[in-house]
Amino acid sequence: MLCEDCSRGSDIVFVLDSSGSIGSVMVHEMVGFLEQIINSLNVDGNDSDPTVSRVGMLTYSDSATIHFHLNTYRKRTELLPALNVQYTGGTTNAADAIRYSSWLSCFSKSNYISFTQPSSVHFATPSAYENM
Repeated sequence: MLCEDCSRGSDIVFVLDSSGSIGSVMVHEMVGFLEQIINSLNVDGNDSDPTVSRVGMLTYSDSATIHFHLNTYRKRTELLPALNVQYTGGTTNAADAIRYSSWLSCFSKSNYISFTQPSSVHFATPSAYENM
């Protein structure tokens, strides 16, 4: 089971490695895995519902790119197509990804739903994906 307690909402930022060391096939597989995780969460509902999870996503290679913030999509039908990111290649600048996924970028008040939900950042790398 991908989500042990899906009855409680969370704010989750996925950080996807899209560097040259990964390859386009692995990026596609990791996106499929993220789709499975999102399908196990309650991402549809209003902001006051404590069971609703919000999802943000960024990719990194030479630099980090925020694809969407926690408050960008509020329905599964909008969120899942947004995961379809392009493989970029390039170097593996994980430091940039960490900076962008920090509280000030993805979790800032203007990009974020509520300070009452648990928040987490998850790095999607081949080693993390293959060990699931």
